[in-house]
Amino acid sequence: MFFILASAAWLAAAQSATPSAAQLRGLTPQQALAQANQWRSAGGLQSYLTSDAVMFEFPGGKRSRVALARQQMVVAVAPYVNQTHSCKTHFMSGCQGELVNTPVRVLVRNQAGKTVLDRRMRTLPNGFVELWLDRNQTYRVSLTSGGKAAAGTLTTHAGSDTCVTTLRLQ
Repeated sequence: MFFILASAAWLAAAQSATPSAAQLRGLTPQQALAQANQWRSAGGLQSYLTSDAVMFEFPGGKRSRVALARQQMVVAVAPYVNQTHSCKTHFMSGCQGELVNTPVRVLVRNQAGKTVLDRRMRTLPNGFVELWLDRNQTYRVSLTSGGKAAAGTLTTHAGSDTCVTTLRLQ
Protein backbone atom coordinates (compact mmCIF):
# COMPACT_ATOMS: atom_id res chain seq x y z
CA MET A 1 0.00 0.00 0.00
CA PHE A 2 2.81 2.47 0.86
CA PHE A 3 4.48 1.79 -2.47
CA ILE A 4 1.27 2.56 -4.38
CA LEU A 5 0.74 5.82 -2.47
CA ALA A 6 4.36 6.86 -2.91
CA SER A 7 4.17 6.05 -6.63
CA ALA A 8 0.95 8.05 -7.00
CA ALA A 9 2.55 11.03 -5.25
CA TRP A 10 5.61 10.80 -7.49
CA LEU A 11 3.45 10.54 -10.61
CA ALA A 12 1.43 13.62 -9.59
CA ALA A 13 4.65 15.59 -9.01
CA ALA A 14 6.11 14.46 -12.34
CA GLN A 15 2.93 15.39 -14.20
CA SER A 16 2.85 18.86 -12.66
CA ALA A 17 6.44 19.39 -13.86
CA THR A 18 5.34 18.74 -17.46
CA PRO A 19 3.74 21.86 -18.94
CA SER A 20 0.08 21.50 -19.85
CA ALA A 21 -2.74 23.77 -20.92
CA ALA A 22 -4.69 22.69 -17.83
CA GLN A 23 -2.10 24.43 -15.65
CA LEU A 24 -3.03 27.75 -17.26
CA ARG A 25 -6.70 27.67 -16.24
CA GLY A 26 -7.61 30.56 -13.99
CA LEU A 27 -4.25 32.33 -14.30
CA THR A 28 -4.08 36.10 -14.65
CA PRO A 29 -2.09 37.40 -17.62
CA GLN A 30 0.79 38.27 -15.26
CA GLN A 31 0.75 34.74 -13.82
CA ALA A 32 0.62 33.23 -17.32
CA LEU A 33 3.64 35.27 -18.38
CA ALA A 34 5.52 34.21 -15.25
CA GLN A 35 4.61 30.59 -16.01
CA ALA A 36 5.85 30.97 -19.60
CA ASN A 37 9.15 32.30 -18.28
CA GLN A 38 9.37 29.38 -15.87
CA TRP A 39 8.68 26.88 -18.67
CA ARG A 40 11.25 28.60 -20.90
CA SER A 41 13.33 25.49 -21.53
CA ALA A 42 10.54 22.92 -21.48
CA GLY A 43 11.17 20.77 -24.54
CA GLY A 44 8.82 21.34 -27.43
CA LEU A 45 6.82 24.15 -25.78
CA GLN A 46 6.66 27.51 -27.50
CA SER A 47 5.37 30.55 -25.68
CA TYR A 48 5.14 34.08 -26.99
CA LEU A 49 3.44 37.44 -26.55
CA THR A 50 1.06 39.16 -28.89
CA SER A 51 -0.49 42.54 -28.23
CA ASP A 52 -3.60 40.62 -27.09
CA ALA A 53 -2.46 37.48 -25.25
CA VAL A 54 0.18 35.21 -23.79
CA MET A 55 0.24 32.32 -26.27
CA PHE A 56 1.30 28.70 -25.69
CA GLU A 57 1.90 25.94 -28.23
CA PHE A 58 2.40 22.56 -26.56
CA PRO A 59 4.05 19.45 -28.00
CA GLY A 60 1.47 17.54 -30.00
CA GLY A 61 -0.14 20.71 -31.37
CA LYS A 62 -2.37 21.81 -28.46
CA ARG A 63 -2.61 25.59 -28.24
CA SER A 64 -3.72 27.80 -25.40
CA ARG A 65 -3.92 31.53 -24.76
CA VAL A 66 -4.38 33.78 -21.78
CA ALA A 67 -5.88 37.08 -22.88
CA LEU A 68 -4.30 40.30 -21.71
CA ALA A 69 -6.52 42.83 -19.96
CA ARG A 70 -8.27 45.25 -22.29
CA GLN A 71 -6.55 48.20 -20.65
CA GLN A 72 -2.96 46.87 -20.49
CA MET A 73 -0.30 45.37 -22.70
CA VAL A 74 3.14 44.01 -21.95
CA VAL A 75 6.30 44.93 -23.84
CA ALA A 76 9.48 42.92 -23.24
CA VAL A 77 12.62 45.06 -23.52
CA ALA A 78 16.17 43.69 -23.74
CA PRO A 79 18.77 46.40 -23.28
CA TYR A 80 22.17 45.49 -24.69
CA VAL A 81 25.77 46.68 -24.88
CA ASN A 82 27.42 44.46 -27.53
CA GLN A 83 24.91 42.08 -29.10
CA THR A 84 21.21 41.83 -29.76
CA HIS A 85 18.80 40.10 -32.10
CA SER A 86 16.17 41.51 -34.43
CA CYS A 87 12.70 40.76 -33.08
CA LYS A 88 9.14 42.04 -33.04
CA THR A 89 7.26 39.24 -31.23
CA HIS A 90 8.67 38.23 -27.85
CA PHE A 91 9.15 34.47 -27.52
CA MET A 92 9.64 33.60 -23.85
CA SER A 93 10.71 30.17 -25.08
CA GLY A 94 13.38 31.53 -27.38
CA CYS A 95 14.37 35.18 -27.11
CA GLN A 96 17.64 35.71 -25.27
CA GLY A 97 19.02 39.12 -24.35
CA GLU A 98 22.64 39.89 -23.58
CA LEU A 99 22.28 41.34 -20.07
CA VAL A 100 21.12 38.53 -17.78
CA ASN A 101 20.05 39.29 -14.18
CA THR A 102 21.32 42.84 -14.54
CA PRO A 103 20.04 45.81 -12.51
CA VAL A 104 18.42 48.43 -14.75
CA ARG A 105 16.69 51.69 -13.89
CA VAL A 106 13.58 52.00 -16.04
CA LEU A 107 11.87 55.34 -16.62
CA VAL A 108 8.75 55.45 -18.79
CA ARG A 109 6.86 58.65 -19.67
CA ASN A 110 3.65 59.02 -21.64
CA GLN A 111 3.15 61.49 -24.51
CA ALA A 112 2.21 64.24 -22.08
CA GLY A 113 5.54 63.75 -20.28
CA LYS A 114 3.95 62.22 -17.18
CA THR A 115 6.07 59.54 -15.51
CA VAL A 116 4.15 56.25 -15.52
CA LEU A 117 7.01 54.02 -14.34
CA ASP A 118 10.21 54.87 -12.52
CA ARG A 119 11.89 51.99 -10.77
CA ARG A 120 14.90 49.77 -10.52
CA MET A 121 14.34 46.37 -12.06
CA ARG A 122 16.53 43.37 -12.72
CA THR A 123 16.53 41.74 -16.14
CA LEU A 124 15.21 38.21 -16.12
CA PRO A 125 17.39 35.16 -16.89
CA ASN A 126 16.44 35.77 -20.54
CA GLY A 127 17.87 39.33 -20.42
CA PHE A 128 14.51 41.13 -20.64
CA VAL A 129 12.46 43.43 -18.43
CA GLU A 130 8.70 43.12 -18.86
CA LEU A 131 6.79 46.39 -18.83
CA TRP A 132 3.02 46.35 -18.26
CA LEU A 133 1.71 49.58 -19.76
CA ASP A 134 -1.67 51.11 -20.57
CA ARG A 135 -2.91 50.40 -24.07
CA ASN A 136 -3.19 52.74 -27.03
CA GLN A 137 -0.30 54.91 -25.94
CA THR A 138 3.11 55.97 -27.15
CA TYR A 139 5.78 56.07 -24.45
CA ARG A 140 9.32 57.34 -24.13
CA VAL A 141 11.50 54.82 -22.27
CA SER A 142 14.90 55.48 -20.74
CA LEU A 143 17.10 52.72 -19.36
CA THR A 144 20.29 53.09 -17.33
CA SER A 145 22.65 50.39 -16.15
CA GLY A 146 26.31 50.32 -15.23
CA GLY A 147 26.75 54.02 -16.00
CA LYS A 148 25.36 53.60 -19.53
CA ALA A 149 22.02 54.80 -20.90
CA ALA A 150 19.59 54.11 -23.74
CA ALA A 151 16.32 55.70 -24.81
CA GLY A 152 13.59 54.87 -27.27
CA THR A 153 9.90 54.77 -28.02
CA LEU A 154 7.39 52.05 -27.14
CA THR A 155 3.83 51.74 -28.40
CA THR A 156 0.94 49.73 -27.02
CA HIS A 157 -1.53 49.71 -29.88
CA ALA A 158 -3.17 46.61 -31.37
CA GLY A 159 -0.42 44.84 -33.29
CA SER A 160 2.43 46.75 -31.60
CA ASP A 161 5.73 44.96 -31.14
CA THR A 162 5.99 42.94 -27.92
CA CYS A 163 9.77 42.54 -28.19
CA VAL A 164 12.10 45.53 -28.20
CA THR A 165 15.77 44.71 -28.72
CA THR A 166 17.01 48.02 -30.14
CA LEU A 167 17.97 49.89 -26.95
CA ARG A 168 21.78 49.94 -26.84
CA LEU A 169 23.31 51.10 -23.57
CA GLN A 170 26.13 53.57 -24.34
